[in-house]
Order: sequence, then structure tokens, then C-alpha cells
Amino acid sequence: MKKTTLSLVVGLWAVLLVATAAAQDVDLTVTDKDLETEESMWNLYMDLADVESRFEAFKANARHVNEFNKKEGMTYRLGLNQFSDMTFEEFAGKFTGGRTGSIAGDLRDGAVTYCKPPAVGYVPPSWNWTKYGVVTPVKNQLTCGSCWAFSVAAAVESINMIRTGNLLTLSEQQILDCSGAGDCNGGYPYDAFDYVIKTGISLDNRGNPPYYPPYENQKQKCRFDPN
Repeated sequence: MKKTTLSLVVGLWAVLLVATAAAQDVDLTVTDKDLETEESMWNLYMDLADVESRFEAFKANARHVNEFNKKEGMTYRLGLNQFSDMTFEEFAGKFTGGRTGSIAGDLRDGAVTYCKPPAVGYVPPSWNWTKYGVVTPVKNQLTCGSCWAFSVAAAVESINMIRTGNLLTLSEQQILDCSGAGDCNGGYPYDAFDYVIKTGISLDNRGNPPYYPPYENQKQKCRFDPN
């Protein structure tokens, strides 16, 4: 029975490859010569990749970087990076997944109280918390649209440092796995904050016990132990 099932899966996969090749008009034949070197393997990959559209996006971004950096009086400069072959729409769709409100569809009537800020005297026109050591180093969410979890962890890290003087690195993976506030397609910071307030959040120490396991670029089963 297992052998029959395996044969069926392999057969369906072969049909899928042929159908894909037909749809794209691409020769998927692989020869020994194709596999000889890293360069030949790269050329094989480039034949299949969506190179043309990626290159068009890259050219547009390179021109934008060049023109921006010619401007005078700017406080920062732009450069090319791993996102340079993505359009703005693609980048925004993948890396700006924070949603307003809550999963319930509103801000839970009565749960949020707006207060008038207290008088604190002189307030400077700008303030950079990185100069005061209250921000952890830049992290990378990779290809998972979990920016909402990273933003919540960063906010809690900083306010904890401001209040206690202790800068901790907290677990985005726990928020992603356990809060129920979202997944790799976006999420609700409001609900994630609510989870942290009620449950707490573990340290992220790249998987060294008793810390929460390191960031894995995907949502997993919750492994938080409150005990």
C-alpha cells in the first residue's frame, strides 16, 4: 500500500513538472554538464527564475537610490540591499503586516481609555532613544510577515529598559506562536500587547534553556511554559 502511494505521488510530481514546463515554455531537462560547477548550476537557476521582472524592479530602485543621494541637506543616505529587486507594493505587502484594531474587529469597547498626557515641562523637538542604550540591535524577520510581533517585542524591551534600567532581548517567536494575534501574513499588535500583559514574555537567547526557542521564520506550536 505504501509503495503504491509513493508511486502515485512521484507520478503526480512528474506530471506537475511537465505541466509547469509547458505553461512556461521552459526546457527543464538537466544534464551532467548543468551540474558540473556552481556557475553552471547558477545559469540553470537563472533560466527558470523570474529574472526580467526582478531586474526591472532592481533598476528602478537603483535609480531611486542614486537620485535620492544626490539631494542636499538630507540626514541619511540610501543604499542597495536584499530588498532591492522588490517593488514597493511587494515589500509593503510582505513587511508591513501590522493591522490596526484587534482580531475582534474593534478596540473592544471600554477596554481602551484615552488620558490627557501629564505636563512634563520642556519637551525637545526630537529624541533618539538609541543614543541612550534603550534599544536592542536591529533584528531580521526574514521572509515571515511577522513585523507586528517584532514591533511589540521591541516596544516592551525599550519600556522595560526605561523603567528598570535592564535591557533584555525578548522573544518574537513566542509572540508569533502563542499570542493568537497573527501569523506570517500579518497580525494585530493590540492583541499581542494584550497577550504580553496577561501572560508575560520570555527571553530570547537563541534557544538556550530555559529561554524560548530562537526565531524560526515561521509560526510554530506554542512552547511557552508559564511554570
